[in-house]
Amino acid sequence: YKPVQELVKACETGAATNIIYGLALGYKSVVLPVFVLAFVIFISFYLCDLYGIALAAVGMLGNLATGLTIDAYGPVCDNAGGIAEMAELRPEVREKTDALDAAGNTTAAVGKGFAIGSAALVSLALYGAFVVRIRKAASNVEQSVQILEPLTFAFLLIGSMLPYWFSAMTMKSVGEAAMEMVKEVQRQFLANPDLLVKNSTARPDYDRCVEISTKSALREMVPPAALVLFSPLIAGTFFGVNAVYGLLTGSLLSGVQLAISMANTGGAWDNCKKQIEGTLGKGTDLHKAAVVGDTVGDPLKDTSGPALNILMKLMAIISLVFAEYFYAINEGRGLFGIPVN
Repeated sequence: YKPVQELVKACETGAATNIIYGLALGYKSVVLPVFVLAFVIFISFYLCDLYGIALAAVGMLGNLATGLTIDAYGPVCDNAGGIAEMAELRPEVREKTDALDAAGNTTAAVGKGFAIGSAALVSLALYGAFVVRIRKAASNVEQSVQILEPLTFAFLLIGSMLPYWFSAMTMKSVGEAAMEMVKEVQRQFLANPDLLVKNSTARPDYDRCVEISTKSALREMVPPAALVLFSPLIAGTFFGVNAVYGLLTGSLLSGVQLAISMANTGGAWDNCKKQIEGTLGKGTDLHKAAVVGDTVGDPLKDTSGPALNILMKLMAIISLVFAEYFYAINEGRGLFGIPVN
């Protein structure tokens, strides 16, 4: 496809231009999906209010079986290529698995797009349910979301920042785990030089590498999860329901766009590397530039991007569950009792 061909051309001048083109490609890929989502949300809400938003979310989740299928296709082909390479099968076998893997990256990006869109609609429906719960708790007091309210507007900016903070945490976790893995591989090579000898009977300690990745995944999961869980709780407890309105609005708006951008950027970098490997082979300067892009893209498309769906939905769920608790504190003004116009 043309976007991947543009990245291949960008690799001619090095890794830096490849990164620049890849980021630009991801940002550009946000435009059409956001227009489609905006159109769906407007029509659904105009015709059936919040019930229409919920129906739209259910409609996007209706093709869940297809989404799971195309998401699973990519990893299966990727693992098949890895097995073919480790088993030292004929080069043409690896060429076929690379072609299948490239197609898998494209289908995975499509599947992630549907997941992001459905997450946005579900989050919006839960947001609406949160507002309804607050109105019910307020009884006769009129409650509505006022974006131009100073507190709401301030937390709108804070909410827009949360997906970036969350992504920074997850990407840094990937980098730290990868660094630990590289050091372990170097240690094994130094401890047992026979590992680098062709046709050697020595075998590396695979279990140690797997242990590093699994323990890192579990350990590094805690801070991002705490950010998602405690952000609405802190905002609602100390600043009130208007702060939660702004927090949910901001996180939804920036989270959708950041997730789409990350998924498409990472997939394009991966396909760029595979196209160069298939036409020019490995070891060239173009291939080295493409490998840098693919390395940057992996945490984007496989870690931070998909995880943003959880951020959007979980924050809305936490807010909905604690809605009456938030309103019970100074009638929704929080412990600080900030006055609301």
